[in-house]
Amino acid sequence: MIARTEEGAVNLPLAELAALDPAAWATGLSDANARACWAAAVADLDPAALTAPVAGTPPRAVLVICSGNVFTAPLPWLLHLAARGVRTLVKPASGQEASVEAMAAVTGAEVRRWEGGDRDAEAATMAEVDAVIAFGGAEAMAAIGARIPPGVVWLPFGPRFGVGVTQRLTEAAVEDLALYDGRGCMSPAAYFVREPNLEAAAAWMAAAQARWPRGPLDPVEAAGIRARLMLARAAGRKIVGEGWAVIELATAHFTPVALPRVLVLHPFREVEEVRTAVAPWRDRLGTVATDIPGLYLGAPRMCAPGRMQHPACGRFHDGVDVLGALWRQRALRPDGDAGWAR
Repeated sequence: MIARTEEGAVNLPLAELAALDPAAWATGLSDANARACWAAAVADLDPAALTAPVAGTPPRAVLVICSGNVFTAPLPWLLHLAARGVRTLVKPASGQEASVEAMAAVTGAEVRRWEGGDRDAEAATMAEVDAVIAFGGAEAMAAIGARIPPGVVWLPFGPRFGVGVTQRLTEAAVEDLALYDGRGCMSPAAYFVREPNLEAAAAWMAAAQARWPRGPLDPVEAAGIRARLMLARAAGRKIVGEGWAVIELATAHFTPVALPRVLVLHPFREVEEVRTAVAPWRDRLGTVATDIPGLYLGAPRMCAPGRMQHPACGRFHDGVDVLGALWRQRALRPDGDAGWAR
């Protein structure tokens, strides 16, 4: 739990979090990969950022609605809110209850469960909060957003994708893809590479599989991998191993969908080729990993290769100042009650 000293300093439960074992949480990942993802998420927590002052009046309570693809996603926000004394409610995704309950037990968040169609339970929970932070698919975000009560701050974070753009590929890129089995919004859908090397990439992918075995595939993922391999056979090159594949395709074949342990490489000469390839989905581009100075594709987050799954633990997410949106000034409703001004 969050502790405070007599002087008001906040002691974050980082050691307690680090001691948790995600292998028991049914994350959909192999035990080794789940542990690697959890270790990275805890190591990336920045006490200074998590406890920095925020101007304005804090919300009385915030609801965090979780998605099922990245089990660590709610962790920094539970800590940001708890460290500042904000009552936090959290709804786990179906099948991800164990991870959320474990994080809530350490951070002091209150777990709320309801089935997707239980409008009464959802409305009752939303009536308790000043704001809702939600992660999930576009349809889910639209549906929940339509039911947000008036005056409640709504912060939806829908689907995003990442790409790498590098002079030459290094083993660091494989970690970007391997963690979370490519299911996160920061996972690379592809790496655009001026100097691709399929054989080296294959060796790195095999090593990653040995270190962090891929978890089970769902039918949609399996079908997507088969289709991508068929395309590579017809229009590119591929090397396939047990639980992984490396594919080389022209930039015209770029698609903004990462598949578990499928490293897609797109050779390019000029950056304009990359811009053209990602342009149809630029509004969903969230993270770009690059070693090319001055490169900018319009993504809200830039990082070095190998750091895609290590976002800064600050107040921003997908370019949105989350804490700034939550810490608003109170206003008086017509009934004289202290309400929440957006």
